[in-house]
Amino acid sequence: MKMVICFDTEDPKGMENTIKMVDHLAKEYTTKRLAGYSEASFGKIEFIKVVRAFASRIAEAQGLTAGMLEEGQRGHREKEDWEGLRFAKQFADRVFETKSNGRRFTTNSLYK
Repeated sequence: MKMVICFDTEDPKGMENTIKMVDHLAKEYTTKRLAGYSEASFGKIEFIKVVRAFASRIAEAQGLTAGMLEEGQRGHREKEDWEGLRFAKQFADRVFETKSNGRRFTTNSLYK
């Protein structure tokens, strides 16, 4: 299939639609996407920091404090178990391993 695509520099909406169309065609016919288009890119360390920050926000929202959680409140796990570096790194390793193998990360990927 051959296609001629017009990129009208006087039409901002048209330019955006052209980029979307070329990105879609690239994905369909070459299994690649336009670099930096519609996908966020970040490294593992940055991802670990985001996971830890998110865990801290959850702890704050739930009123959890450092140390042991109260009995009956999600078991006897230390806050550091799920908010700490080790837990975040293990999660990040699983996500990056899944993505590096070209697979999509799903909630089922957590249990493999």
